[in-house]
Amino acid sequence: KRLSRMSTFQSKYGLPMSHFQVLALLEERESMSISEISDYFDIAKPNITPLVDSLRDQGFVERVRDEQDRRIVNVRMLPAGHEKLDEIQRSIVEQVVIWPGEFSRSEMKELNNALASIIRIVQGIGEIDV
Repeated sequence: KRLSRMSTFQSKYGLPMSHFQVLALLEERESMSISEISDYFDIAKPNITPLVDSLRDQGFVERVRDEQDRRIVNVRMLPAGHEKLDEIQRSIVEQVVIWPGEFSRSEMKELNNALASIIRIVQGIGEIDV
């Protein structure tokens, strides 16, 4: 519960959950345009732009013009962004490691089943034709 609260996440890591999600996506994809980020999260471009601007102002990402099409501006993570993401991910792993001591055996079984369902559903999403 503590980990999933948005306000707790922001106060603990100094970064809103949405910013963390964009950094995690850029870590995976290396470079994406604002349109691609917008499409991925299904959020309007005007709402993604200030988020990317904030990450840029904090020194976590940079905007780079596409060499083939100068109209396209890609967003790429900088070393400080990688460091921030690593810091947050390490902290989350540390939190997860102590969870078993906070849950009963039946709660752990229930959590395991819920996570298995989430994984199954998420894996099925990529198989759906829209």
